[in-house]
Formats: sequence, C-alpha cells, structure tokens
Amino acid sequence: VKVLFLFVRWRLVDVITEKLADCTEEQEKWRRAVVAAALKCLMASYCRSKDQAGSPADQEEGILKRLQQLLKSAEDLSASDWNSFVKNGLKYRYYNEHFLNTLSSLLKVMYGSTEFQKDLIPLSTLHMMTTSHSQFLPIMLDSSEEPNGCQAKEALVSLLLCLVKKCPKVCNINHFVVLLAAYGATLSTSDQKLLLLLREYERNQVSLLKFQSLLWGPAAVEHHKTRKTLGASLWKQPSSDDVLALLKADKMLQTVLKFPQERKIIPQDDTELLYSNDSVKNLGDLYDPCFLLPLFSAILRPECVIDCLKFVSCHALGVTVMALSSFDPKVRAAAYHVLACFYQHLEGARFREKRQLLYLMDIVKNGIPKQNQKLPFVLAIYISKVAQQMLRPEDHMYLVFNRFLLSHQSLDLRRVPEFFKLFYGFDLEHKVERDWILNLLEEGISDGHSYELCNHQSIFQVLLGFSNIPLCSEYVQAKIIKVLCQAACVPKAVYNLTKSCGLLSWVIQVVDKKNLTHQTICAVINLLHTLWFTNLVQREKKVDVLGGTSSTEKKPPRLVKCLPLPLISEFLCVTSAISRHLRLGVKAAHLSLFVQTLHSVLVHQGTALSVNKQADWLTLHPQLLSSTEMLSLLLCWASLSHNSTILDQIQALSEKHELKELTGIGKYKVRRKGRIAFDRFRDENTLEDSRTVEQEESLLAGCKVHLSSVFVHWEPVFQLSEPQSLQPKDKLDSSELACDTAHLLTKWSLRWLVEDICKASFRSSIEPLSLPACQIRTSLDMHQDCFCCRCTSTSCGVGQLQQTCSCPTSAW
Repeated sequence: VKVLFLFVRWRLVDVITEKLADCTEEQEKWRRAVVAAALKCLMASYCRSKDQAGSPADQEEGILKRLQQLLKSAEDLSASDWNSFVKNGLKYRYYNEHFLNTLSSLLKVMYGSTEFQKDLIPLSTLHMMTTSHSQFLPIMLDSSEEPNGCQAKEALVSLLLCLVKKCPKVCNINHFVVLLAAYGATLSTSDQKLLLLLREYERNQVSLLKFQSLLWGPAAVEHHKTRKTLGASLWKQPSSDDVLALLKADKMLQTVLKFPQERKIIPQDDTELLYSNDSVKNLGDLYDPCFLLPLFSAILRPECVIDCLKFVSCHALGVTVMALSSFDPKVRAAAYHVLACFYQHLEGARFREKRQLLYLMDIVKNGIPKQNQKLPFVLAIYISKVAQQMLRPEDHMYLVFNRFLLSHQSLDLRRVPEFFKLFYGFDLEHKVERDWILNLLEEGISDGHSYELCNHQSIFQVLLGFSNIPLCSEYVQAKIIKVLCQAACVPKAVYNLTKSCGLLSWVIQVVDKKNLTHQTICAVINLLHTLWFTNLVQREKKVDVLGGTSSTEKKPPRLVKCLPLPLISEFLCVTSAISRHLRLGVKAAHLSLFVQTLHSVLVHQGTALSVNKQADWLTLHPQLLSSTEMLSLLLCWASLSHNSTILDQIQALSEKHELKELTGIGKYKVRRKGRIAFDRFRDENTLEDSRTVEQEESLLAGCKVHLSSVFVHWEPVFQLSEPQSLQPKDKLDSSELACDTAHLLTKWSLRWLVEDICKASFRSSIEPLSLPACQIRTSLDMHQDCFCCRCTSTSCGVGQLQQTCSCPTSAW
C-alpha cells in the first residue's frame, strides 16, 4: 500500500512542471529534484516488492520512462544514489526488460564523458555484476519464442553491447561460448545485436579464429563440453557437415524467397544498423546473410573438405546466389567470393549432378558483364530454383532445364529465361511449366529492377491478355492476380500498371464475370488493397518532401498533393464492382481489407475535392455509391457475424424494393447456405487463412469502425425537389430505397455507438451523421407515405436527429 501511495503522488509532477514552464531556473531545480525522487521511489519499490511477479510493473515502467527523459547529465545524480539504483535493480529486476533498457540508456549519460564521477561503479564491475548474475545464463540461453523471454534477452544483449562499447577491456575470449550459444544466426533483433556484440569483440583484438569454433546455438554448448572434458584435438574440431547440419531447410528456403536485399554486411559510420522489414511477419524465420556468407567462406577454404551436394541441398548455394541481388556492394562481393570458392570444390567433387551444376554456374558466370554485377531478384530466384531442380531428376522440369543449359552459353540478364516457352508450352506437362513460371514471377518481382526486366519483356501485357481467354482456368487466373499483387508492392510498377496497362479496368472486367469464384474475389481484394495503399504511400512521401509535415490540414492547398480525381473514381468503380460480389463467401480478413480500402478512398476523395475547390480548379462530379452497395457491405458483415436481426431487416428491404443483387434472383443467384458451408469446408485445406474463431471475431469487431466511417461518408441521393405526384415511379422508388437504406444504416450505427458509448470518439463520430439529417431523421420518426411531404423542413430534421443522438435508444 505504501508503494502504491508513492506512485499516486507522482500524478502531481506533470501539473507542477506545467506551472513552472515560464521559470527556467525553478524548472531546472525541479527537474533535478524529480530525477532524485524518481531514483529513490524506484529503489523503495524494488526493496519492498522483491518478487517481480507481484511488483507494480506499470507504475515502475512509467517512472523509468520519466527518468530517461529528465536525466541530462551525470551531475543530476549523486554517486551513492546511482550505485544503489544499479545494485537493487540488477538484484530484483534483472528479468525486467524496461529496467534493462533504461539502464542501457542511462549508462550513456552517466559515463558519457571521460571525466565522470570517480565514486560511480566502474564499468568493468558493472559488466561482471551483469554476467555473473544467477539469471544470466537462463535468459541468454532461452530459445523459447515467448514475448517476455525474447524482450528480456534483447534488453540484456543491448546492455552488454553498451558496456562493451564503453569499456572495451572487459572483452574476453571465454565469453564467446555463451555468446555463440545464445546466437541463432537469424535476423531477429536479439540475434542482430549479438552479431554486433561479436563484432565489437573482434574490433578489440578478440578474434573468433582463435576460438576455433563456427557452431552456434545448443550445438556450441555441446561442443564446448566435449572439448572441456576430452581436451583439444584436430578430430574434435567441428567439420563442415556439422555446420551445414545446423541450417534448417525451411528457414533457408524462406531466406531465399525473402532475402534481405537492404541488409548491410558492415555497419557504416559506427552506427547500429538493425534490419527491419514490415512485409515479413517474423524476422526470426530468416537467417542473417551477414553471418552466413563469412561462415560459408570459412568452410569453403581450400584446405577444408566439404560435401558439395549437401551444400546445394540445404539451400546454402541458393542463399549465396540471392546475395548477388543485394543493394550493398560488399554483400555482393562476399557472395562472388563464396561462389568462386565453391566452384573450385565442385570441380573436384564426385556426385551425379556435378556436371549440371557446373554448366549452370558457367552460364551464370558467362552472363555477368562487369565486376560485382547486381542481379535482378527474379533472376537470382531463377538460378537458385534451377540449382535445386538439378537434384530432382524425376521431375518434368529437370528435362526442361537441362535442355536450356545445353542450348545456351550465357544467361541473358535482360530477360526472364524461357518465359514464353514455359508459359505457352504445348507439352503434356504444359500446366506444370506454366505453374512453375508463374510461381517464379510471384516470388521474384520484389524490386524495381525485376519489374523493369519483366515490363521490358511485356510480361504483364501477356498475363492480362491470357487471363481473358477461355483457355485460362480459374486457378491460373488467381495465380496471375497474385503476380500482379506482388508487382503492385513495387512503387515504380504501380503507375505503369494503372496507366499504361489499364489494370483497374481489367479488374472490373474480371469481377463482372458470371463464374466468379471465392478464390478470385479474395485475390482481387488483395490486389485492390495493395494498389491503392502503394499509390497513397508514394504520394504521401512526395507531400512530406515538399511540405515537411504529414498533416494536410496545416498545409496550404498548393502543398497538398492528392491523387488525380479520375484515378480515384476508377478505384471507386472497382470497389463498387467488388461490393456486388461480397456474397461469395468472403471471410472476415478480406472484408476488413476491402472496407479499409473503401474508407481510405472515400476520405482521399473528399480531400481532393476540397483542394480542387479551394484552388478553383475544374473538377468532375464525385463518384457516388448506391444504396445497394451499402446494403451489400452490411449484409456481408451481418452474415459473418451471424446477426440474424440485421439479416432479416435486409431481407425485408430487398423484397420490398426487389433488389436482385441482395435476394439472389436471376444472374445474381447465390448458392444456398448449405452449399456455401460445404465449399468453405472443401477449400479449408487449400486456403492459407487458418485464423481461429477469436481472430475472426476480432477482425469483425474492427470492421465495425471502418464500416461506420464508410456509412458516414456515404451521401444518399434524394430527388425530392418536385411533389410526389409529379415524379416518375422509378425516381420515387430510388428515393424510397435511399431513405430506407439511410434508416437502416443509421440504426445500425447508433446501436454500435451505444455499445461503445464509453469511448471518447462517440460524439465526434455521430456528428458527421447529420449530413443527410433531413431525410434520415424524418425517416426514423415519420411514416414513409408522408416522407416526401415533410422532409422539406431541414431545420426540423436536424433538430430531431440531434434529439435522437442525445437519446440513441429511441432509434429502436
């Protein structure tokens, strides 16, 4: 209770800091007093709550963050307070990643200058206290993927790295055993920092060559035990087979397919360059080429014996070839060196596939025009795949690639090898060949260089044209859409695909086919999502360069760069076409992507219209969404969430207005629920989506926010300028449909807002609903027969809507 009372008093700190904002001297005194008080508060909490499980973790984390912000120099703290904080923290909060990260940050301040306080704990002693702790080995050798364990290990490695940089004399060759045992050779953050730590040791004249061990992970521990028990001898040293056995085939394959092209093998300007990639879910599933390339160079020395067949089968050759596509010239140079060493070993090897691999490497070598040439990613993927195919003579593609090797002397780096021959093949196995080349394009188009190579060969025009002929199956069409989706991730490709190739018009044509399947509609949604947000990100980058800020509200109209209105209208046409087919068993994940995209397009359209209006530019009429499309969105969400009330209301509305798109009559006929369920169970094994029920519910809950935003931006079209008796029946019916749709959407939005009434966004979200206030609110309270006569009073409708917002339960 006393500890919690201490944390409660910290709420006054911000208030006092704001009051002292104008007094510089008093604010400086106050800052130092808060720093000293924060240290004492943390020490009191550590001593009283010695068990980390029962400690007030959130309150301690808040004070640790405040301490990092306020501590400016070593003079702000006394040596006794600092020493007590370090000792108690390491004793009772060693497993707390927030404490370890804070300690690493404070070390840079406390020991930043050469003349720091002499009474402070020496860095060598601090390093000894850290490494001799009882929890040091359990944390460092923890190989589980639990978030708490990974974060604690990463924070501990960061602390060791900071200590080694500040005090190089603590480096010892005996530390390599623990560091290599904790290392996983992956691109995870902790492994990248461990590799930086190993480099710091080598900079301080502690070399791995003296340690004479290339093993890592648990194998390094076992090898050290053996050496310590039996003594050192030549035959007990790890062989190349032992090293290659540590490489997991699935991780190596993922490293080939998602090779980190931007990874630098040597950090520049003495900075910690940690690789990150948002497109990869878990970087721990990829090996680090900055470690593998020096490793391969070590085991491929002339005096070493290596199994060349195993080197190829474990994808080591594939990873080395993929390094030729790296943006870092030093990585490419290391890869060329490894290939040269492997070529020498391959010439003296004896196994069945030796000649094919030599032919392949000769063709690649003859096709390289200059030193340290960068290969396109798609060609590097091709070479690594062909090398693996040479080990499987039972496959049909083995004969295909052998014919290619025997008929060419060099590899043309300006073309995808044998694309037209494989895509338009006429052999009995032509489907296998077409599937192989489409997989190559899907995996290989990941940068601008690869896109330019494919575009120069007119590959995209070929794919778009082939997908419209009867010979193209649904499976091939879905593969083509995936290839286009992969190309849409490349910023350079988006403009050409939408302008030169007419990709958006092609998507509308695909969607409007009668035999549209669930697989195709899901692939189209992914393509639309990727196309739009790649376009938007590129435009936002240009805005940031021109304006210096990311908010369009603070910029003058001339600095707000929006996408062209015709292009936005094309995207809205595509969303309109897709919304008519959401009944085809679209799952929550794809519905969420579609609604996010539609919401972003509507918001961007509103921004573009306002910018053009302020600049007095001639603009097109905005693309409006129909009532049927809004109902289709709500119907899809209600079907996935099993909301029978909304389903019955939409069914009644569809029967009243004879909406064939929703009732499933004629060409809009939909399969029955049982058939849809059967199809879903049948496709479970083929689809990659394996989300649990909880994840589906979470996605549907997130869809509510985007759906409500889409409904807010939707403006129903009412044509009530003439009396009811003078209007044509079709116009009157469309007005009634818009009125009923607005009525239903408003009730759904209000019900959802009341469920989340505790959220702060309730008021801000309900205000935009007053845009069509006259018609919507009149529809809520008045009979539809007299709707057209009463909706002329705008002020009355707005007032009634505001009254409903103050008491939302009256809507139902």
